[in-house]
Amino acid sequence: MLAGPPPSPIQLEPGERLRVVLTGDSITDQISPYLKWILGRFADVERRHFAGTALCDWFADRGGDLGFENLEEWSPHVYVVDHGGNALTPCMADADGKPLRGEAYEEKYLADSERLVDLAIRTESRVLFVDQPVSRGDLVSGTHPVFRTMPERHPGGNVRFLSTWASVSPGGRFLQSAPCEAVEPGCIDGMGELRSPPPYGHLEALGAWRYAKAIVEEFVAAGWVDATIVDLSDRAMP
Repeated sequence: MLAGPPPSPIQLEPGERLRVVLTGDSITDQISPYLKWILGRFADVERRHFAGTALCDWFADRGGDLGFENLEEWSPHVYVVDHGGNALTPCMADADGKPLRGEAYEEKYLADSERLVDLAIRTESRVLFVDQPVSRGDLVSGTHPVFRTMPERHPGGNVRFLSTWASVSPGGRFLQSAPCEAVEPGCIDGMGELRSPPPYGHLEALGAWRYAKAIVEEFVAAGWVDATIVDLSDRAMP
């Protein structure tokens, strides 16, 4: 097993809060409340996510005032990129207005990922690319082939990749439900639903919770936060 990138610690000034940008789609909408709950005591999380959007929707030429470029003065510490690969909006369309497919689709997501990394470099921000769990039929996310390559393209530890498979779709297989602890959201009599009922593949409370926890655990592994400040043992679950 290949070692991951080295830690890239973030040094905060006394009283300074961690500044996080969370961008993504409908899955991100579901995990956001849990992520904010875990990080909320010491971090501010800026929302750049909405159902059906692609990464390109959040640059200034599409997102206007919400464009990533307008966050430069805020100087985020971390961008969390959680797009699963939508191609529903005009910035993911070809010259005929049809959704990009195949090589053109991957090239577009790669170009937009590089564009975001370039913005992050200006403010010495870290970037975490998150791979969403497999969907029904064990289909990988559209951004999987792109996001997993980003740390190799930008070695040094400031750019990282997280697969949520271990938390929500272990072994790259779709998992509807799983055993759970009584304190976890959505856990009833030792079992909980990870994913929405058929035919859908979104997240239920347990899946969203574990997904958000996986992101926080990567923050710890990266040296971006200290494990002690995200310890949940003394906090009631949401």
